[in-house]
Amino acid sequence: MNRILLVGIFLPFVSFAQTHRAYADELFKKADYYKAFFLYRNLYGTDLNENQFAQRCNQAMVLTKQFLDLRATKQYFDAKTKLRELLVINPDDFHAPILPQMSIEEATYWQRLALKQNSVMEVNLMLDKAIALYQQGQTDGLNYKEIDDAIKQCEASKMENGMTENVPKLSSTSPPIPVETTPAPTVEPMAQPIKEEVTISPKKVEIIEKTLPTEVKVVKTRTQNMLPRREVATVENKE
Repeated sequence: MNRILLVGIFLPFVSFAQTHRAYADELFKKADYYKAFFLYRNLYGTDLNENQFAQRCNQAMVLTKQFLDLRATKQYFDAKTKLRELLVINPDDFHAPILPQMSIEEATYWQRLALKQNSVMEVNLMLDKAIALYQQGQTDGLNYKEIDDAIKQCEASKMENGMTENVPKLSSTSPPIPVETTPAPTVEPMAQPIKEEVTISPKKVEIIEKTLPTEVKVVKTRTQNMLPRREVATVENKE
């Protein structure tokens, strides 16, 4: 009779503990770590070193806060590290889809940052990083057409930057070949006509100086011929 009484006393307690344990496990899977923590603590004690269930809830709460804060500050690598640690504790955490989303967010960040760079090498490095992160997001579970389009855009930008990098190399090597050969023949013929003009010019100056005195003599002869005509006119008036 005593055994029956003891069993009757402990059965409600066991059923109560089981229902509370099941409810705490359900809360933990739903990532409601705060409520689950207090249920585990009431069931298995307040000492976290001995109560592994409450300790697991406490660790999950810390990791959740850390990865959310890191994501808000765009520290995607560290945020994904914390989220992976959280998923090891609770694979059913509803934050699991955020892991590939953060890879896509980080890839978009590097793709935009690459367009603001001046160095072709830096642009290509950032685009390579963006492509790797887009592919990582795909392997983590996000398979959308927009991600494929973003990868193609990064690859196209890399090809364009590669072409622009080769253009100045070709233009810098090709022009010197005609520049060295063309000026040599043009200098020699230009020097000869300049010397001929200098020798001819003094002769022309001498010819002009010789013709000037002849014109002066002609003017003098005209003045001498006019004087006798005036004298003849005066003689005729006296008679």
